[in-house]
This record gives sequence, C-alpha cells and structure tokens, in this order.
Amino acid sequence: MKRWMGLLVVGAVAAAVTAGTLVVATAEAVEVESAFVDDDWNIHETNINAIAALGITLGCNPPSNTKYCPDRSVTRGQMAAFLVRAFGYTATDGDAFLDDNGSIFEGDIDRLAAAGITQGCNPPVNDRYCPDAAVTRAQMASFLTRALVLDALEDGPFIDTATSIHRTAINAIAARGVTFGCNPPANDRYCPADLVTRAQMASFLARALELEPILNRVELRPGSTCDRARVSCTASLALPAGRPFEVREGWYNVLPFAAGEEAAFTAAETSFSVSLDGVPMTAEPSRVDTATLATREWRTVVANLGSGTQTLEGVWRWESSVNLTITVTLTIG
Repeated sequence: MKRWMGLLVVGAVAAAVTAGTLVVATAEAVEVESAFVDDDWNIHETNINAIAALGITLGCNPPSNTKYCPDRSVTRGQMAAFLVRAFGYTATDGDAFLDDNGSIFEGDIDRLAAAGITQGCNPPVNDRYCPDAAVTRAQMASFLTRALVLDALEDGPFIDTATSIHRTAINAIAARGVTFGCNPPANDRYCPADLVTRAQMASFLARALELEPILNRVELRPGSTCDRARVSCTASLALPAGRPFEVREGWYNVLPFAAGEEAAFTAAETSFSVSLDGVPMTAEPSRVDTATLATREWRTVVANLGSGTQTLEGVWRWESSVNLTITVTLTIG
C-alpha cells in the first residue's frame, strides 16, 4: 500500500495508491500561528519557531507566554535554562555556586555545572555564576563549544577575535556552522563583546542542534471539498498580507515496495508542481529517504503576498499522469 501526505502551505492531505488508483482524504485549510506575536519579520523568526516547537523556549511573559522578547539580552540564568532544555541535562551535583540562591534558574545552573558546561564567572575561585549578568557572543561560543564537545581551533574566519580568550571556541562554532558572523554580507567579524539577544540565541541553538527553520504555516485539515473521484480537492483560506508562508508537499511509501513501485517512486516523472495565479513557482526536492521509510518532499515559499484574492494550486504527477490537484483560494488582507 502506498500512502501520501500532501502539504500545501504546509498542509496535509492523506491518500492511498493501490494498483494506480488514488484515494484522497478531504481537507480544509487553516492557519497555524507563529509561536509568538512579537517576532514578525525578525530575521531569526524561523529559528525562534524551531526552538519553541521543541520546548527549548517557553516565552518571556509568563503565564501567557505569547511573546519572545527577541531584542532583549540573554542573561546567564536564562541561558542555563536554554541549554538545559536544548541538550537535556538532568544530573546535578549539589549547589555549585554561592550567588544563585533564590534564582528561578538555580536548578538549571546546577545542571549546567554538573555537565561541565559552565565553570563559573569569577576565576580562579569560580564559586559564583553571575546569573543576572548578560551573556556576550564570545562567552556563548564557549558554552556551545563545550555543549557540542567541539575541538578548539586556532584558526578561524574572523578578524576581530585575536585578543579574545574565547577565540578558539569562536573558531570552533564557526567551523561547525553555528555562527556566520555579525556583519553580513562580509561576515569577517564576530563582535565578541556584543551581548547575545534572545533572537540571536535562537539561531545559535537552532544551528547547533541542526534544527529545521519553521516558517509561519498553513495546514490542510479534514473538512474541505474533494470531488467524487477524490483526485481534486479545494479549500479557501484568509491570510494576513505581507507574511511569508511555506508550501510543502510530500508523500511516503510503506515498505516493502510492490512490483514496479520503487521505479515509479524514484522516477523523475513522479513530481509535484505549484503555481500562484497560474504562474509556476519553483518547488525544490528537499528530502528523499529510501532506507526505511521511502519519502519524497518538495518545498517552496510564498512570500509577502499583497491584498486581494489569489489561487494557489498544487499538482501531483505519478509517472507523468496527474493524480491529485489541490487548489487553495487565498484571500489576502
């Protein structure tokens, strides 16, 4: 049995193919909101969404936690919580520091110390953690180098780190792709003394964990209209103007393949195309996995739509034949 999952503007249309016959579940389009209300258009928004999806960040305004406060500096206490959630540290070894009693982050700080990720803030004694102090980009490099167990590197891409005691750690995370620099597009500087913002922290962590960025999404859920033959589905959706949305379409095959299915699965003629108001958009193949669960997926981005009504159409072709067409009427405003 072959199973499909159709994701339009990150949606899901389930279907099955048996002996060339397509069966498609009904669907409706609904918006999945961004994790927070205060990071729209922030260049780190997709990484903020990514760490929020894993519970690495809970927000900055409890108990509602509708905001992320992307421009605030990260304190050492907050950073302990980020790292503990990101890397799953659980062990503690008593009370590591004198100055974090009463801090809501004390437990996380002790876990971070037990894991060897922090050594303290007042060498050589190091009996203090300075939980309320802001974290610099240089310090963050050392935290992440220890967490990722990276080798220190003498050589690196930045011209402003030669005198930093964190230089080899900065080089290590640059080589790992955790940082690109602080002065795009040249990116020949790291700005080691600058404070890490919460938005930047999200990107540091997302890259360190190799998380996939998450755009604002729209999902297709049971409820919209499909034709009797279940080869054509329609839905309508109202979206805010000027926000990017991801379009993702994919399917998977439950192994083992039936006779001839693997060739059809991997054939170039088995494909997905997407258009907006009849204008083709580029949909790039993003995943193929034939080891355990055969998967193919295509992605593109609908960016900055202006007000009005537009039609998004996704077409699946199985060995050149059209098997499924999903049409979403977008009302932008």
